[in-house]
Amino acid sequence: MPHRRSAVALGCFAAVAIVDLVAEFAGWLPVSWGCRMLLMPLLIWVCWSGAVRRTRLLILVMVALGFSWLGDFAGFTILLKIGFFLVAQVVYIAAFRPYWRRSLLTRPPLLVAYVIVLTAVIAIAAVAAGPLAPAVAIYGASLALMAVLATGVARLAGIGGFLFLLSDIVLAVNYFIAPGAIPHGAFVNMSIYLPAQLLLAFGTVQAISVEASEEAEPVA
Repeated sequence: MPHRRSAVALGCFAAVAIVDLVAEFAGWLPVSWGCRMLLMPLLIWVCWSGAVRRTRLLILVMVALGFSWLGDFAGFTILLKIGFFLVAQVVYIAAFRPYWRRSLLTRPPLLVAYVIVLTAVIAIAAVAAGPLAPAVAIYGASLALMAVLATGVARLAGIGGFLFLLSDIVLAVNYFIAPGAIPHGAFVNMSIYLPAQLLLAFGTVQAISVEASEEAEPVA
């Protein structure tokens, strides 16, 4: 993160994230709800202030963070939350698609193992979701594709995509598969989800910086 403004933005995000995690663990719902109103806008600020250029990738990632923000604090029903995050995943997919040649899509052995595991998880969650099974299956597939494509953007983005998957597996267990099986489920989810989004943002900024550096190099 090259700019002073991005350091300030990151510091604000980190401070609110810590407060949110404490509130999630303690069950302070009004505090956690207030933090969720701030977290994704702060992460959008991190992206905007940290990127050396305003590119298609940057804009789409910020839009995805915006829909994630709606899912965080305005998803008053499970279906509405799934809907907001589904749009976020679709936008992430659009952002990361140009990088697919560097992603797991070009490494069949890893991709096959990845698909087998995720298909099993999505199937179990969808069956347990009952009437919401179609929505859960569609969302799970879009999330999996986003995570695969993120591996082509930057290593940090790839890790972020994996953590995003992991955080939503926690949600699937808590909501559908075995409600209450994970102690402090909201805390566990957010402690994975927030680093996931942060790493997706960092990976985006890193990719933009690398592209700018490559374009600035003189042609021999």
